[in-house]
Amino acid sequence: MCLQKIDSTLRGNLGAEIKAIDEVYKPELIVFAPAYPDNNRTTVDAVHMINGIPVTQTEIARDPNKPVRIDNLKILLEEELNESVRHISLKELSMNYIDLDARILTFDAVSNEDLMAIIQKVLKLNKKVLWVGSAGLADALLQVLYPIYPVLIVVGSVSNISREQVNYLISNGVYTVKCNIASLLENEDIMMVAEEAIKAIENGKDTVLVSALGQEDYNKAVERGILKGMNKEDITNFTQNILGKITREILLKVKVSGLFLTGGDTAIGVIKKLGSEGSKILSELLPGIPLMSLKGGICDGLKCVTKAGAFGKEDSIYYCAKRLKERC
Repeated sequence: MCLQKIDSTLRGNLGAEIKAIDEVYKPELIVFAPAYPDNNRTTVDAVHMINGIPVTQTEIARDPNKPVRIDNLKILLEEELNESVRHISLKELSMNYIDLDARILTFDAVSNEDLMAIIQKVLKLNKKVLWVGSAGLADALLQVLYPIYPVLIVVGSVSNISREQVNYLISNGVYTVKCNIASLLENEDIMMVAEEAIKAIENGKDTVLVSALGQEDYNKAVERGILKGMNKEDITNFTQNILGKITREILLKVKVSGLFLTGGDTAIGVIKKLGSEGSKILSELLPGIPLMSLKGGICDGLKCVTKAGAFGKEDSIYYCAKRLKERC
């Protein structure tokens, strides 16, 4: 596999560079997909655009050194390489079957999912491929070949600091699954909660499983527990046990990049339910917050971070979750 990194605005000596690599690498297929959706570089109907405007209608067309004269990918490559080129539209890309019987292919793409779909379909051909694209294509290749899975965060602490950290996660797009302890005290059916988290993770979302979003949730759990003859310690033990069961059920069904546990009792309860014998400290992500790998059990080797409940800054959990997704 060979990747030629190009500028996402089509500047540079594209044709000459592709020809030079083609002569040496001798690929069976050349895939040209310069889209970089995260930077608003997209391709629709073969026309490459910046912020929805064709490249030739932007300041890039007036670049003093390498002005972009052609924004249609098919026309651009046919002129530069003097070969026929087949373009694949977004509509074709969405189909189950695409005729990719050509030596040079250009693609529409408006999202990272489009780039990943391109890669997945081309890889099925089992051909020697020269990939030509921007950082968007490079990132998508890594994600397809070496996928980064979401992170599961379990928050059993009811401290104000933990609640602030959970609110920060929510404001930054982390999917939240509320574990209604008051209801579970009546009926320990955990599957609805577990399945909600499983679905979110399968959809690529970092997910936080939380026992209480606010003081009201905690109060309701205590009231329900007292009615059942439990004291606060009993309720706490029940909560840690149920969080451990739900976490185990989730991790039996989906892959995650790592596990974040906050609340000392929560961490112990979850790790026991996973059957782990302990953990190995790998590094310190933040002062007092270690990165570890679990030893033994159903998640042997899984990266894990533990944090005391009333500890850290507002963004501590979010930061550590991002670090858990880093490639080792």
